[in-house]
Amino acid sequence: MKTKSFLQFVAPSVAMMVLLLAIPMATTFYLSVRNCALEMEMVTVEESTPFGKKETVTQRARMGPDGRALQTCAFVGLDYYRKVLGLDASAGDAAPAGPPDAGGTPAPAGDAAGNEFLGALTFTMIYTFTTLPFVLVIGFLLALGVNNVTNRLKGMFITASLLPFIITPVVAALSIKWLFRDNGLVPYLLSHVGIEVFWMAQAWSARLLIIVYGIWHVVPFAFIVLYAGLQSVPQDALEAATIDGATRWQKLRYVTVPHLMPLIVFITLIHLMDAYRVFEPVIVLTQGAFTTSVQYLTYHILLLENNPYKASAAAVLTLAGIVVLLIPLLVRTWREQKGGV
Repeated sequence: MKTKSFLQFVAPSVAMMVLLLAIPMATTFYLSVRNCALEMEMVTVEESTPFGKKETVTQRARMGPDGRALQTCAFVGLDYYRKVLGLDASAGDAAPAGPPDAGGTPAPAGDAAGNEFLGALTFTMIYTFTTLPFVLVIGFLLALGVNNVTNRLKGMFITASLLPFIITPVVAALSIKWLFRDNGLVPYLLSHVGIEVFWMAQAWSARLLIIVYGIWHVVPFAFIVLYAGLQSVPQDALEAATIDGATRWQKLRYVTVPHLMPLIVFITLIHLMDAYRVFEPVIVLTQGAFTTSVQYLTYHILLLENNPYKASAAAVLTLAGIVVLLIPLLVRTWREQKGGV
C-alpha cells in the first residue's frame, strides 16, 4: 500500500484516537507533574449557644472575588513518580518545592510505597503472563473442536462458548465470587470429599481465583477470532499436504498454525493491554486485601488518598508498562508489514 493511500485510510482513526486518547493522556501527564492546594486562612466564627455567644477560631479555604476557592499550584516534576515507585524516602506527600497535597493525607514511607507498587506490579505481571498461554491454547482447542462438529451443532457451541465474554466484567467476577465464597457451591461440593478451602480468606487462593476469572472471561475472545481464522485456511494447501502423506498433526503444525499466526499476535496484543489493566476481579474478589494490581493501585490512591495528582502519575506509569509489554510485538508486526510491502 502506498504511503498516501495508507495515510488517507488511517486518518479518521488517528483523528478519533487523538481526540479520545491522546488529549486525555496529555492531560493526565500534565496533572502528574504539578500540584495544587487550597489557600487556607484563619477565621473567627461566632456561634450562638444557650449559654451565650461563643467565638471559635477555625481554618477555611480563601475565597476569590468570583466566590470560588483559591488554589496555589506549583510544578513538582517527577516527585509523584518517585512517591509511587517508593523512591522518595520522605514520609509525607508534600512536594519539596511546592504546596501541600490536595488530599492532605500523609503517604506511607518510601519503602512502604515501593513495596506496595512492587507487589502490585508483580501480581499484574504474573496475571498477564499466566493467563496468556491458557487463553491462546484453550481458545485454539475450542476453535478446532467447534470447527469439526456438524453444522447443526455449531450454533449452539458458539453461543455457549461466547457467554463468559458477553457478561460484563463486574458480573462475571461476582459469579466467580458467589461460586467460591465460604457458603458457595464449590466449597460445598469440596466439603463432601473432605476438602475445605477458604478461597476468600487466603492470599494464594484469592489470586488463583483472579487468574481463573481472567482465563474464563477472555478465552471466548480468542476462540471466536481463531474460529474465524480457521474458515480462511487454504483448503488446497491442506489437500496437498494430505496427498504428500502429512498426518493431521503435521497439517496443523505446518499449515494451520502458520496461517493463524497473525491472529495469534493480534490476540496477544489485545490480551496484554487488557490483562495489564486488570481491575474488576481485584476489587470484586479481594477489595485489595490480599493482592493488588497497578490499575487498582491508581484507584486506591485516587479514592483513599484523595490525590488526583499522584493518581495521575500512577496512571502514566501503568500506560508506560503497557507500552513496554507491547514493544516486542509491535516491532515484529512492523517488520512483517514492512517486508510484505
